[in-house]
Amino acid sequence: MDKVLSGACAFLLSFMTLLATYQVITRYVFSSPSTISEDLLSYSFVWVSLLGTALVFGQKDHMKLSIFSDKLKGVKQFALSFFTELLIMSIAIIVFFIGGTKVVGVGSIQISPTLNISMEWIYIVLPISGVLIVVYNFINIIQLVQQFTKSKKEGIL
Repeated sequence: MDKVLSGACAFLLSFMTLLATYQVITRYVFSSPSTISEDLLSYSFVWVSLLGTALVFGQKDHMKLSIFSDKLKGVKQFALSFFTELLIMSIAIIVFFIGGTKVVGVGSIQISPTLNISMEWIYIVLPISGVLIVVYNFINIIQLVQQFTKSKKEGIL
């Protein structure tokens, strides 16, 4: 899953770079800006941001304040980490999946004026990223429990 998401993000970033270059050339060299490329850049940015968010949660590279969590050890640190994963999962389900699904429904009756496509194709990334974040949360929780039980067996706690 990491490789697929990384590849998708790399592809989107490359596509955005080429598109931005094209837009600059058409705007400043030919004095004829492209509205299609501007919309594609905006939509690609949303997609790469949300897919990148899921990837970062999966790799546990998201920003966090570790001042408090670094002071905890053993069961308390496990409980905080477990609670954090559940909190992130709840937000992903409520905001990204449930809210995103509603936005996709609204987008199904909207058409992008420049691209002439249904906006549901743009908004579909919200529930997709929500599902990916939840999958990564389950993986993170499983790894967290395995690490906790391993350290408990070894008598580290």
